[in-house]
Amino acid sequence: MGSPEDCNKRGLKAVGPNMTTCHPSYDRSDLLVNCCPPGFQSPVPFVDFQFPDPQSPLRIRRPAHAVDADFLAKYDKALSIMKSLLHDDPRSFSRQANLHCLFCTGTYHQQNYNAPVNIHRTWLFFSWHRMMIYFHERIIGSLIGDETFALSYWAWDIPEGMVIPDMYINKSSSFFHTQRDASHLPPNTADLNYVSDTNLGREDQSDINLSFMYNQMVSGARKTELFMGCKYKAGTEGYCDGPGTIELAPHNALHTWVGSNLNPGREDMCSFYSAGRDPIFYAHHSNIDRLWEVWREVNKYQLDTTDPDWLESFFFFYDENMRLVRIKVGDVLDIIKLGYSYEHVHCPWLNKRPKPSFSPKLARQMLKAKEKENKLQILSTHFSSLDFEPHGRALDASLTVKVRNHQSKKEKEEENVIVVHGIEVKGDAYVKFEVYVNLVDESKISPKFREFAGTFAHIPGVVANKRKIDLKLGVSELLEELEADQDESIWVTLLPRTPSCSNTTIGGVRMEYIK
Repeated sequence: MGSPEDCNKRGLKAVGPNMTTCHPSYDRSDLLVNCCPPGFQSPVPFVDFQFPDPQSPLRIRRPAHAVDADFLAKYDKALSIMKSLLHDDPRSFSRQANLHCLFCTGTYHQQNYNAPVNIHRTWLFFSWHRMMIYFHERIIGSLIGDETFALSYWAWDIPEGMVIPDMYINKSSSFFHTQRDASHLPPNTADLNYVSDTNLGREDQSDINLSFMYNQMVSGARKTELFMGCKYKAGTEGYCDGPGTIELAPHNALHTWVGSNLNPGREDMCSFYSAGRDPIFYAHHSNIDRLWEVWREVNKYQLDTTDPDWLESFFFFYDENMRLVRIKVGDVLDIIKLGYSYEHVHCPWLNKRPKPSFSPKLARQMLKAKEKENKLQILSTHFSSLDFEPHGRALDASLTVKVRNHQSKKEKEEENVIVVHGIEVKGDAYVKFEVYVNLVDESKISPKFREFAGTFAHIPGVVANKRKIDLKLGVSELLEELEADQDESIWVTLLPRTPSCSNTTIGGVRMEYIK
């Protein structure tokens, strides 16, 4: 055993928390929250993570819409026990729920640095949530003496799972939660790119969802950083704010869609400090975890990063035996070694490649004509970057910029990336805008069409060292479909989707190339 201090190896910039530095934090600018565990001021001995016995039965996570009565009875009993435990017990539901608050609102400082730990909008997003779900699952199993128990996952990426599973709306069960948007309960179909209610039928919404998943998982996620998020290193200069495709949406979008419209921050699911209080949080993140595995499989595990700063980053969780465990990112890359797997479901979104809404040649001609006639509010540049300095540009209306695309030294393995940089979000509202390329008709704004490049979906949360955000969208496949991959410039449209965009500014737009 050891002390939770000085765990970082010399010379590395791995992120890890100093567990004795817990302090109240702001989730909303008007809401100070205190999620600190009892007795945090004194160091607690810890053990390093050990993989479970490989001879133990594999825990199989099944889709929540397909679980049977036996599973529901076991899970309901375990969750009831967990909710009955005192707050002093780290296995209690209140303490489990507070884990998300602790690591997502900046309540801990990093070891050896006066800088907060935050796992959202960085490359730690997937791994930290995997750790949390792993220990949560094992605690639940131990409470009912079932070492085969596995959480279910909300399979919202397939048509059969695109409604809140029935188990979560049974008022007599432990899964029921009052702090949800009542208008989004079954039979309403989840909107994976949620902005506001559209009242689309199930078939139409499912069709859009599948096209959206293709963009977020395939065409927009062909490089590690685009999917995983930016490289977050230890220290005051190592912080970054650049979320990956899945975290932006459907992750953020569904947190917002589920959260109660009667609460100021759409608590519980739409606020960092309270999201873990809703039992559906764990099914939601089980699916996020599954999609990380699907993305790795689709890319034949060739996009896994080997950066030691990522692999050596670490966190602390209590296990089912109430031992404090230090676990590293490198420990959670093989789910079979972790003792669980996912029941396979068909992913129809893999074959849902969108088509252009207009003939690409006709669209280009129309855009050029409108630009020439000053019928478009197009801000042109002869450079690869258009910057709005020094104070940025408010995104209070649709904005079209013309950005240079051609780069003679671009190599085949490089990905064309649109970067909307220096995004600054003010206020506590959900912020959403979308990005389109060579958009001719704003009545055809949908992930169903190839002009859709991606989305910015921002759940508000105050972090002590909050910096401006960079949105990176991979568009190589898109440009090929629009027959624009050889064009010297493209038209990039930023389309506000929430009123809160009027309080959001951007620093500029540019094209980059990622190897």
